[in-house]
Amino acid sequence: MYKAMILAAVFGAALAGVPGGPCAAQTVLDGSDAHVAGAAEAMKKVAATLKHPNDARFRHLAAHDADGAGVVCGEVAETPARGAHFAQFGYVVGHDEPIVFANRPIPAVIPFAEVNGWINDSVHLEDLEEMGCAPKGSYHTYNEKLNTKMNQRKQYGVN
Repeated sequence: MYKAMILAAVFGAALAGVPGGPCAAQTVLDGSDAHVAGAAEAMKKVAATLKHPNDARFRHLAAHDADGAGVVCGEVAETPARGAHFAQFGYVVGHDEPIVFANRPIPAVIPFAEVNGWINDSVHLEDLEEMGCAPKGSYHTYNEKLNTKMNQRKQYGVN
């Protein structure tokens, strides 16, 4: 019995450092997680959406209540590199899926094949605004810029 428990503990510890294993270590760059209820759970869920969860870097974590639920907001980078791009996220404590808005700059021209991806990503900003993780009006402002760029896109080589 004890051998089985020891083996399970050793095996679990060995998996902890393996990507896709049960544990993932993330780094908070500014220490903002110290007094944020649900921060550990939110970081774990957000990191799980990334290609390399162990490399996730977080900052600007904050929590508030929205409609009776705890919400954790912040920013996440997929890479530890200096100058990494940070995406915005929001997570309702106790739920499975965080909302992550890529927050990438809109290019001068959006290829036709990428239009749906840009639209879907903009909806994430709307969700973050509703959760209180993005300032009111940020979705409208972003969507106006996105629509302007989409009206300039080329479809089948024609404007």
